[in-house]
Amino acid sequence: MNSEEVPQPHAASDYEVDMEQSDDSPVRAAARWAAALVNGFFGGDGADAVGASVVVHRIDNDAEVLRINAGTIGEAESLVSMVRSDLEELSDEDFLLRWGGHDDVEPAL
Repeated sequence: MNSEEVPQPHAASDYEVDMEQSDDSPVRAAARWAAALVNGFFGGDGADAVGASVVVHRIDNDAEVLRINAGTIGEAESLVSMVRSDLEELSDEDFLLRWGGHDDVEPAL
């Protein structure tokens, strides 16, 4: 690394990721519950009854910059892991570009 290069801050210094309950339409929520009941009848754990979204917020003002409706909790957990990894490796701009997020707030200098 050149001594004149300044390391770029990672997106994890500005953003955080979490899971939230999905905002499903009533029809989709009913379908999800029905599928979970059938799954439970055949020995499943019914974990798919509640949908989950992966949400990335700004740390400084809690503004939402990205929301991904993951479907199941298992899918959401997997996405959270991928998003968290990218937050720690990419710059803000690269992270938003890769994941299709939008951040309309100018960073404080």
